Amino acid sequence: MKKKIIAPFFVVAALMLVVSQVSFAQDMEGKFGIGARVAYINYSNDGDFEFDETAMYGGNLTYFVQRYLSLELSVDYVETDVDLEALGVSVDIGELEQIPILLSLRAHLSTNPKVSPYLTIGVGYYLNDFDMKDSIPAGYDIDPDDSFGYHLGGGIEYFFNEHFAFNFDLKYIWSNVDFDIKTPVGYSVSDKKVDVDAFTSGVGFKYYF
Repeated sequence: MKKKIIAPFFVVAALMLVVSQVSFAQDMEGKFGIGARVAYINYSNDGDFEFDETAMYGGNLTYFVQRYLSLELSVDYVETDVDLEALGVSVDIGELEQIPILLSLRAHLSTNPKVSPYLTIGVGYYLNDFDMKDSIPAGYDIDPDDSFGYHLGGGIEYFFNEHFAFNFDLKYIWSNVDFDIKTPVGYSVSDKKVDVDAFTSGVGFKYYF
């Protein structure tokens, strides 16, 4: 997992060093952007819970506070199959549905007018839901609470012209979710805090106006 995370960040860092040799001539201050993206998300499995790798889709709004600083608000949607390890056996118990709402601060590095590499830091609020597998016996239920998280990352934005841009970014997300687990035996309820950390890599397009 660590190799999957470290290698892409080295690639982005190298690209930033290459393209940051020319001064940033395009002034984006005061501009808004609206975009859509698709991403690959790889969850870091936590103990008994295993989350499948999957795709994530979403949209975003961007505002350049000044030439080298922008804010981005994004809303995504993702579903991932969840396996539970019990007595050495892995059982598919259902799907975790997440709607991440992320607010990111992006620091843009000096570059040429068409290429804008950046570093990002931010916080997120995650709307969580769980859909139990039909094969799970009646009486069992899992109800995840909504959760908070934070993230770090980087990316590159390539401008085709003053309005249209292509975006590639990487993020690592730290988050944990409280799962309320109900069992049919006396309808007991147990709370389990699960780390739902994840690495994401995504591409998208934006329109600035």
